[in-house]
Amino acid sequence: MPREHPATVAPEEVHRTLRILNRRRPIGAGPTTPFTACQSPHDEILRVLRDMDRQRAEDRTRRREAQSRFAAQTPPPATPSPKRPRQEQAPLTPPPTQPRRSPKRPRPMRETVQLQRDSVESILHHYNATFRVKEQASSTRSWCNEVPVALQVEAAKSFYQAFTEERTLPVSHCVFCYRKTPPCELATIQWRDRLSPSMLQATKTVQECGACLPSHEGARVDVCRECRAGFDSGRLPKACSVNNMAIGCEHRYPEELDDLSPVEERLIALHAPFGYITKFTVDNKTRSGISYRKHVKGHIVVFPNKVDDLVATVLPHPLLQAIENIHVSWSGPGKPGSADVRHLLQVRKSRVAAALAWLQRNNPLYEDIAINQAEIDGWQYADGSTVPTVIMDRMRRRNRRPLRRHKRTT
Repeated sequence: MPREHPATVAPEEVHRTLRILNRRRPIGAGPTTPFTACQSPHDEILRVLRDMDRQRAEDRTRRREAQSRFAAQTPPPATPSPKRPRQEQAPLTPPPTQPRRSPKRPRPMRETVQLQRDSVESILHHYNATFRVKEQASSTRSWCNEVPVALQVEAAKSFYQAFTEERTLPVSHCVFCYRKTPPCELATIQWRDRLSPSMLQATKTVQECGACLPSHEGARVDVCRECRAGFDSGRLPKACSVNNMAIGCEHRYPEELDDLSPVEERLIALHAPFGYITKFTVDNKTRSGISYRKHVKGHIVVFPNKVDDLVATVLPHPLLQAIENIHVSWSGPGKPGSADVRHLLQVRKSRVAAALAWLQRNNPLYEDIAINQAEIDGWQYADGSTVPTVIMDRMRRRNRRPLRRHKRTT
């Protein structure tokens, strides 16, 4: 072992250290002995310095171990989620008061290995049990058991009931905004008591219809949630403020113009579209009802027309001219009967005459229009139906051409 060099300390440093120690002595501790120079061997001084260094290193190691144990026991603070309120956390654990306390005895290696082995065995046991259950279900085919008929019928009935429930379908409307709303979202209120004077003044247009808003005391009407909230807060609902409450209602339309067929509307219209194109299927095994349930889908195609040529002074239009651009296409073994196309192509003399008379009295655009009664009387019908024979005779069946296979020659 190489010999260490002795440490050299200046006499002034030794005198200064002794003076500091004397000042720290309590008062009345007795007279101090005069300073006498002492000499110590170099080996003793080196041994004391090594002991002091070792003590400082041990203290530093214990402090680091205590800090690491405290950091491991205290979880890091988590950022609170904006979707849920932050839970109250317990106060942090203070650091140990005795840093020199010996650390916790580590778990022996054998116990750690045994715990890991037990954990792996429990996981494997769970997977094996799950596999055995699935294997048994596959061998006995219990996973594909037939659904009972009662359960199938109950599921179909519940679906049909939910799909046709009138309370959840938009079959009603609000009296004020006239939007279609399910009955379950409507509330019945006494509209005169609920509306403020300013709201009563703003809804004068709607109040003209006595069927929608009865004028007697305590009259109750159906309103939607948005309109009710607006009236409760003393403001006009948004849906009503757009049209300034001049929305009209179903009672303003006369019976003379209600439930007209497309051909009847075309006969009395001043400006008619180019064509009304539709397609439907005829089934000979099932009769067609008044609601025309065999109708599949309809399309309206409007092309730019010369308005001057379409303006008429005599109505109704000639029937042949009105149906010139109407073409009927059907799918089936036989030609459709008048009952099949009645809802779409019927032309009733009384309804056309009544509609023109009402328009002539109430519409300024029809004041100078002359009603051609001879044209109306000239319509002929067959089999007591309401579809004119000229329309039934113009029906033609269009056969599809067979596809030809072209052979490629090389």
